[in-house]
Amino acid sequence: MLGHVVIGSNGGWLVTADEQGGLRMANPATGERADLPAITTIPFLNLVGRRWFFLDVEPFVQIRFGGPPPPEDKHWGPHPPRTYTLTAAQMRQSFYRKVVLSASPRPGSYAAMVITDRQIGAPAFATAEDPAWRMARSPDGVEDAIHHDGRFYSITYAGRIEAWRRNDETGEFTSRVVAPRLVYEDKHLRRKYLAASPDGRLMAVLKRSMEVEQQYHCKITRVSFEVRVLNQASGRWEVAADIGDAAVFVGVNSTVCVSTREHPGIAAGCIYFTDDEVGGACLRKEHGASYNQRSRGYGEPDDTELRETGVYSLKAGEGNE
Repeated sequence: MLGHVVIGSNGGWLVTADEQGGLRMANPATGERADLPAITTIPFLNLVGRRWFFLDVEPFVQIRFGGPPPPEDKHWGPHPPRTYTLTAAQMRQSFYRKVVLSASPRPGSYAAMVITDRQIGAPAFATAEDPAWRMARSPDGVEDAIHHDGRFYSITYAGRIEAWRRNDETGEFTSRVVAPRLVYEDKHLRRKYLAASPDGRLMAVLKRSMEVEQQYHCKITRVSFEVRVLNQASGRWEVAADIGDAAVFVGVNSTVCVSTREHPGIAAGCIYFTDDEVGGACLRKEHGASYNQRSRGYGEPDDTELRETGVYSLKAGEGNE
Protein backbone atom coordinates (compact mmCIF):
# COMPACT_ATOMS: atom_id res chain seq x y z
CA MET A 1 0.00 0.00 0.00
CA LEU A 2 3.04 2.27 -0.26
CA GLY A 3 2.01 5.46 -2.00
CA HIS A 4 -1.72 4.71 -1.73
CA VAL A 5 -4.25 7.14 -0.25
CA VAL A 6 -7.15 5.74 1.79
CA ILE A 7 -10.45 7.13 0.47
CA GLY A 8 -13.00 4.75 1.99
CA SER A 9 -13.60 2.05 4.59
CA ASN A 10 -16.27 -0.31 5.88
CA GLY A 11 -16.39 -3.63 7.72
CA GLY A 12 -12.62 -3.82 8.18
CA TRP A 13 -11.91 -3.13 4.50
CA LEU A 14 -10.14 -0.05 3.17
CA VAL A 15 -10.39 1.44 -0.30
CA THR A 16 -7.20 3.03 -1.59
CA ALA A 17 -6.27 5.07 -4.66
CA ASP A 18 -2.79 4.75 -6.12
CA GLU A 19 -0.75 7.23 -8.13
CA GLN A 20 -2.09 5.82 -11.41
CA GLY A 21 -5.75 6.34 -10.49
CA GLY A 22 -6.35 2.69 -9.63
CA LEU A 23 -8.76 1.70 -6.85
CA ARG A 24 -8.18 -1.28 -4.56
CA MET A 25 -9.84 -2.98 -1.61
CA ALA A 26 -7.57 -4.18 1.20
CA ASN A 27 -8.15 -5.74 4.61
CA PRO A 28 -5.18 -4.92 6.88
CA ALA A 29 -6.24 -7.52 9.46
CA THR A 30 -6.37 -10.51 7.09
CA GLY A 31 -4.02 -9.36 4.34
CA GLU A 32 -6.68 -9.91 1.67
CA ARG A 33 -6.82 -7.48 -1.22
CA ALA A 34 -8.51 -7.08 -4.57
CA ASP A 35 -8.67 -4.53 -7.35
CA LEU A 36 -11.91 -2.64 -7.84
CA PRO A 37 -12.97 -2.16 -11.48
CA ALA A 38 -10.85 0.22 -13.51
CA ILE A 39 -12.36 3.70 -13.49
CA THR A 40 -12.08 3.67 -17.30
CA THR A 41 -14.99 1.21 -17.39
CA ILE A 42 -16.96 4.47 -17.40
CA PRO A 43 -17.46 4.61 -21.20
CA PHE A 44 -16.62 8.31 -21.60
CA LEU A 45 -13.50 8.32 -19.39
CA ASN A 46 -10.38 7.24 -21.28
CA LEU A 47 -6.80 6.61 -20.22
CA VAL A 48 -4.16 7.62 -22.76
CA GLY A 49 -0.83 5.97 -22.12
CA ARG A 50 -0.43 5.65 -18.38
CA ARG A 51 -0.46 9.31 -17.49
CA TRP A 52 -3.56 11.06 -18.82
CA PHE A 53 -7.29 10.66 -18.22
CA PHE A 54 -9.67 12.33 -20.66
CA LEU A 55 -13.34 12.87 -19.76
CA ASP A 56 -15.56 13.26 -22.82
CA VAL A 57 -17.74 16.07 -21.48
CA GLU A 58 -20.83 15.85 -23.72
CA PRO A 59 -21.99 12.34 -22.71
CA PHE A 60 -20.93 13.06 -19.13
CA VAL A 61 -23.14 16.13 -18.72
CA GLN A 62 -26.01 14.29 -20.44
CA ILE A 63 -25.86 11.64 -17.72
CA ARG A 64 -25.25 13.96 -14.80
CA PHE A 65 -27.91 16.55 -15.65
CA GLY A 66 -30.24 14.45 -17.81
CA GLY A 67 -29.62 16.89 -20.66
CA PRO A 68 -27.56 20.05 -21.25
CA PRO A 69 -26.11 21.60 -18.08
CA PRO A 70 -28.11 24.53 -16.70
CA PRO A 71 -26.71 27.94 -17.68
CA GLU A 72 -26.15 28.89 -14.02
CA ASP A 73 -23.87 25.88 -13.36
CA LYS A 74 -20.49 27.49 -12.75
CA HIS A 75 -18.50 24.42 -13.79
CA TRP A 76 -20.22 23.14 -16.95
CA GLY A 77 -22.77 25.61 -18.26
CA PRO A 78 -23.70 27.11 -20.58
CA HIS A 79 -20.71 26.26 -22.82
CA PRO A 80 -18.87 23.23 -21.39
CA PRO A 81 -15.49 22.25 -22.82
CA ARG A 82 -15.22 19.24 -25.11
CA THR A 83 -12.87 17.38 -22.77
CA TYR A 84 -11.75 17.54 -19.16
CA THR A 85 -8.19 16.35 -18.66
CA LEU A 86 -6.38 15.07 -15.56
CA THR A 87 -3.05 13.39 -15.00
CA ALA A 88 -3.14 9.97 -13.37
CA ALA A 89 -1.80 11.47 -10.14
CA GLN A 90 -4.52 14.14 -10.18
CA MET A 91 -7.32 11.58 -10.15
CA ARG A 92 -7.19 11.33 -6.37
CA GLN A 93 -6.82 15.09 -6.05
CA SER A 94 -9.52 16.31 -8.43
CA PHE A 95 -11.75 13.36 -9.41
CA TYR A 96 -12.22 11.02 -6.44
CA ARG A 97 -13.48 12.25 -3.11
CA LYS A 98 -14.63 9.11 -1.32
CA VAL A 99 -15.59 5.49 -1.98
CA VAL A 100 -18.49 4.07 0.05
CA LEU A 101 -18.62 0.28 0.43
CA SER A 102 -21.67 -1.81 1.18
CA ALA A 103 -22.00 -3.57 4.52
CA SER A 104 -19.83 -6.68 4.99
CA PRO A 105 -17.89 -6.21 1.75
CA ARG A 106 -15.48 -8.78 0.34
CA PRO A 107 -13.90 -9.25 -3.08
CA GLY A 108 -16.62 -11.58 -4.40
CA SER A 109 -19.56 -9.76 -2.87
CA TYR A 110 -19.69 -5.98 -2.64
CA ALA A 111 -21.32 -2.84 -3.94
CA ALA A 112 -19.34 0.39 -4.14
CA MET A 113 -20.20 4.02 -4.72
CA VAL A 114 -17.60 6.55 -5.86
CA ILE A 115 -18.30 10.08 -4.71
CA THR A 116 -16.50 12.38 -7.11
CA ASP A 117 -15.07 15.82 -6.51
CA ARG A 118 -17.59 18.66 -6.46
CA GLN A 119 -16.83 19.80 -10.00
CA ILE A 120 -17.61 16.32 -11.38
CA GLY A 121 -20.50 15.83 -8.94
CA ALA A 122 -22.10 12.67 -10.30
CA PRO A 123 -21.56 9.41 -8.38
CA ALA A 124 -20.52 6.12 -9.96
CA PHE A 125 -21.52 2.61 -8.86
CA ALA A 126 -20.11 -0.89 -9.32
CA THR A 127 -20.91 -4.32 -7.88
CA ALA A 128 -19.13 -7.64 -7.77
CA GLU A 129 -21.79 -9.03 -10.12
CA ASP A 130 -21.42 -6.09 -12.52
CA PRO A 131 -17.75 -5.01 -12.27
CA ALA A 132 -17.97 -1.79 -14.26
CA TRP A 133 -18.47 1.74 -13.00
CA ARG A 134 -21.74 3.35 -14.04
CA MET A 135 -22.25 7.07 -13.50
CA ALA A 136 -25.68 8.16 -12.32
CA ARG A 137 -27.80 11.27 -12.72
CA SER A 138 -27.23 13.86 -10.00
CA PRO A 139 -27.93 17.49 -11.01
CA ASP A 140 -27.14 18.77 -7.49
CA GLY A 141 -23.97 16.69 -7.06
CA VAL A 142 -23.42 14.19 -4.23
CA GLU A 143 -21.47 15.55 -1.26
CA ASP A 144 -21.48 12.55 1.10
CA ALA A 145 -23.05 9.10 1.34
CA ILE A 146 -23.40 6.03 3.55
CA HIS A 147 -24.57 2.46 3.12
CA HIS A 148 -27.44 1.92 5.55
CA ASP A 149 -30.23 -0.61 5.85
CA GLY A 150 -29.18 -2.34 2.64
CA ARG A 151 -29.06 0.81 0.47
CA PHE A 152 -26.86 3.75 -0.40
CA TYR A 153 -28.09 7.07 0.99
CA SER A 154 -26.59 10.39 -0.04
CA ILE A 155 -26.78 14.09 0.70
CA THR A 156 -26.39 16.54 -2.16
CA TYR A 157 -24.72 19.94 -2.13
CA ALA A 158 -28.23 21.42 -2.16
CA GLY A 159 -29.16 19.50 1.02
CA ARG A 160 -31.38 16.81 -0.54
CA ILE A 161 -31.35 13.32 1.00
CA GLU A 162 -31.63 10.54 -1.57
CA ALA A 163 -31.82 6.75 -1.50
CA TRP A 164 -30.33 4.78 -4.39
CA ARG A 165 -31.69 1.66 -6.03
CA ARG A 166 -30.16 -0.62 -8.67
CA ASN A 167 -32.22 -1.80 -11.61
CA ASP A 168 -31.65 -5.55 -11.80
CA GLU A 169 -32.17 -5.62 -15.57
CA THR A 170 -30.06 -2.66 -16.67
CA GLY A 171 -27.65 -2.41 -13.73
CA GLU A 172 -28.26 1.35 -13.58
CA PHE A 173 -28.62 3.16 -10.25
CA THR A 174 -31.30 5.79 -9.76
CA SER A 175 -32.24 7.89 -6.74
CA ARG A 176 -35.32 9.31 -5.07
CA VAL A 177 -35.65 11.95 -2.38
CA VAL A 178 -36.53 10.35 0.96
CA ALA A 179 -36.43 13.24 3.43
CA PRO A 180 -37.15 16.96 3.65
CA ARG A 181 -34.43 19.16 2.26
CA LEU A 182 -31.82 20.20 4.80
CA VAL A 183 -32.16 23.99 4.99
CA TYR A 184 -29.27 26.13 6.12
CA GLU A 185 -27.91 29.60 5.57
CA ASP A 186 -24.35 29.75 6.75
CA LYS A 187 -21.45 31.38 4.93
CA HIS A 188 -19.05 29.47 7.19
CA LEU A 189 -20.39 26.03 6.21
CA ARG A 190 -17.54 23.99 4.80
CA ARG A 191 -18.86 20.44 4.50
CA LYS A 192 -21.95 18.29 5.11
CA TYR A 193 -21.84 14.62 6.11
CA LEU A 194 -24.53 11.97 6.32
CA ALA A 195 -24.67 9.33 9.07
CA ALA A 196 -27.11 6.91 10.70
CA SER A 197 -27.56 6.81 14.48
CA PRO A 198 -27.33 3.50 16.36
CA ASP A 199 -31.15 3.39 16.40
CA GLY A 200 -31.33 3.90 12.63
CA ARG A 201 -32.25 7.58 12.35
CA LEU A 202 -30.59 9.66 9.64
CA MET A 203 -28.20 12.34 10.88
CA ALA A 204 -26.63 15.30 9.10
CA VAL A 205 -23.33 16.68 10.43
CA LEU A 206 -22.46 20.24 9.43
CA LYS A 207 -18.81 21.27 9.56
CA ARG A 208 -18.02 24.96 9.80
CA SER A 209 -14.76 26.85 9.68
CA MET A 210 -14.22 30.42 10.78
CA GLU A 211 -11.17 32.64 10.84
CA VAL A 212 -10.59 34.14 14.29
CA GLU A 213 -8.46 37.25 14.59
CA GLN A 214 -5.51 36.70 16.90
CA GLN A 215 -2.68 38.94 18.03
CA TYR A 216 -0.21 40.30 15.47
CA HIS A 217 -2.92 40.15 12.78
CA CYS A 218 -2.64 36.36 12.52
CA LYS A 219 -5.94 34.65 11.69
CA ILE A 220 -6.46 31.15 13.06
CA THR A 221 -9.04 28.87 11.45
CA ARG A 222 -11.35 27.26 14.01
CA VAL A 223 -13.55 24.26 13.27
CA SER A 224 -17.01 23.66 14.75
CA PHE A 225 -19.81 21.15 14.15
CA GLU A 226 -23.59 20.92 14.35
CA VAL A 227 -25.67 17.73 14.27
CA ARG A 228 -29.23 17.52 12.98
CA VAL A 229 -31.37 14.40 13.35
CA LEU A 230 -34.32 13.55 11.11
CA ASN A 231 -37.56 13.22 13.07
CA GLN A 232 -39.57 10.80 10.96
CA ALA A 233 -42.81 11.53 12.80
CA SER A 234 -42.75 15.28 12.22
CA GLY A 235 -40.74 15.12 8.99
CA ARG A 236 -38.31 17.76 10.26
CA TRP A 237 -34.60 18.06 10.84
CA GLU A 238 -33.97 18.88 14.50
CA VAL A 239 -30.78 20.32 15.91
CA ALA A 240 -29.27 17.90 18.43
CA ALA A 241 -27.26 19.72 21.05
CA ASP A 242 -26.64 16.35 22.70
CA ILE A 243 -26.40 13.00 20.89
CA GLY A 244 -26.40 11.02 24.13
CA ASP A 245 -24.15 7.96 24.25
CA ALA A 246 -23.27 8.21 20.57
CA ALA A 247 -20.16 9.56 18.86
CA VAL A 248 -19.72 10.42 15.19
CA PHE A 249 -16.61 10.00 13.06
CA VAL A 250 -16.39 12.20 9.96
CA GLY A 251 -13.76 12.53 7.28
CA VAL A 252 -12.85 11.38 3.83
CA ASN A 253 -12.65 7.68 4.73
CA SER A 254 -16.21 7.22 5.97
CA THR A 255 -18.91 8.79 8.11
CA VAL A 256 -20.06 6.58 10.96
CA CYS A 257 -22.01 6.93 14.20
CA VAL A 258 -21.28 4.45 17.00
CA SER A 259 -22.55 3.70 20.49
CA THR A 260 -19.99 4.55 23.15
CA ARG A 261 -21.52 1.89 25.40
CA GLU A 262 -20.43 -0.74 22.91
CA HIS A 263 -17.06 0.93 22.27
CA PRO A 264 -15.41 1.94 25.56
CA GLY A 265 -12.78 4.63 25.29
CA ILE A 266 -14.73 6.75 22.82
CA ALA A 267 -16.12 9.97 24.28
CA ALA A 268 -19.91 10.32 24.14
CA GLY A 269 -21.46 13.36 22.50
CA CYS A 270 -18.39 14.09 20.40
CA ILE A 271 -17.44 14.46 16.76
CA TYR A 272 -14.12 12.86 15.81
CA PHE A 273 -12.76 14.55 12.69
CA THR A 274 -9.77 14.37 10.38
CA ASP A 275 -8.41 16.27 7.41
CA ASP A 276 -10.83 15.51 4.58
CA GLU A 277 -9.36 17.51 1.72
CA VAL A 278 -7.67 14.76 -0.27
CA GLY A 279 -6.31 17.08 -2.93
CA GLY A 280 -4.53 19.32 -0.45
CA ALA A 281 -3.24 16.33 1.51
CA CYS A 282 -1.78 14.79 -1.66
CA LEU A 283 -0.05 18.06 -2.51
CA ARG A 284 1.47 18.28 0.97
CA LYS A 285 2.69 14.69 0.65
CA GLU A 286 4.14 15.39 -2.80
CA HIS A 287 6.00 18.54 -1.75
CA GLY A 288 7.12 17.25 1.65
CA ALA A 289 8.16 19.13 4.76
CA SER A 290 8.95 22.36 2.94
CA TYR A 291 5.28 22.66 1.90
CA ASN A 292 3.92 21.66 5.31
CA GLN A 293 6.13 24.05 7.24
CA ARG A 294 6.15 26.98 4.86
CA SER A 295 5.97 30.44 6.43
CA ARG A 296 2.80 32.48 5.96
CA GLY A 297 2.56 35.99 4.73
CA TYR A 298 1.13 38.94 6.65
CA GLY A 299 -2.57 38.37 7.30
CA GLU A 300 -2.60 34.93 5.67
CA PRO A 301 -4.84 32.58 7.69
CA ASP A 302 -3.40 29.56 9.50
CA ASP A 303 -5.59 26.59 8.54
CA THR A 304 -3.69 24.04 10.62
CA GLU A 305 -6.81 22.98 12.53
CA LEU A 306 -8.49 21.92 9.29
CA ARG A 307 -5.62 19.51 8.70
CA GLU A 308 -5.47 18.02 12.18
CA THR A 309 -7.09 15.03 13.82
CA GLY A 310 -9.39 16.34 16.52
CA VAL A 311 -12.36 15.76 18.82
CA TYR A 312 -15.19 18.28 19.05
CA SER A 313 -17.55 18.21 22.06
CA LEU A 314 -21.09 19.21 21.13
CA LYS A 315 -21.95 20.07 24.74
CA ALA A 316 -18.86 22.17 25.35
CA GLY A 317 -18.83 23.64 21.85
CA GLU A 318 -15.09 23.23 21.51
CA GLY A 319 -12.53 20.84 20.12
CA ASN A 320 -9.20 19.37 21.08
CA GLU A 321 -6.47 18.17 18.72
